[in-house]
Amino acid sequence: MVTAMGKMTSKDAADEFWQFSLEVYAKPQVADLCLALQDEHGFDVNVLLLCLWLAQGEGRTLSQFEIGDLLGGVAALNENLVWPVRGARRWAKSWLQQAPDLQAVAARDKLYTSLKASELQMERQIQIELVRCLAYDGQQHGQPLDLSAQSAARLSLEAYRAAIAAPKDTAALLTRLAIKALI
Repeated sequence: MVTAMGKMTSKDAADEFWQFSLEVYAKPQVADLCLALQDEHGFDVNVLLLCLWLAQGEGRTLSQFEIGDLLGGVAALNENLVWPVRGARRWAKSWLQQAPDLQAVAARDKLYTSLKASELQMERQIQIELVRCLAYDGQQHGQPLDLSAQSAARLSLEAYRAAIAAPKDTAALLTRLAIKALI
């Protein structure tokens, strides 16, 4: 958990965020909810996880404005690295399933695995950049409130929904994500 990010180095905070993300993403239904929010509604999974991490560790919330700044801070990395590699990996997965023989399966699986590992490294870099953006001015962003982790997460996730003008019906998915991730 995070204990006063202002007292940690950005590297320590990024490492903690990454470990939190791996643990939370592995919980039942969390990955499916994150991917549905990403693929169907344009949410960035790393920003979703950041909202959860800050809420769990410090009870911190992020405002709509802060979410916008964070999205802007990682936009170039997403557009030029993550999304093209993700698209290639997804295409390679379907290509792998169409392999004509075991030798082709092995060769294509090796390529798919390499793309998946590259995408994961890029996701890690996005998280490092998100933490850097949070600490950019040397002040803690967000408001530490006397809220449960789930309540703080729901406030940040709602701010995120508003920041990207996602449909109101995504609020139910975001609430389920907060519940499943922070149990």
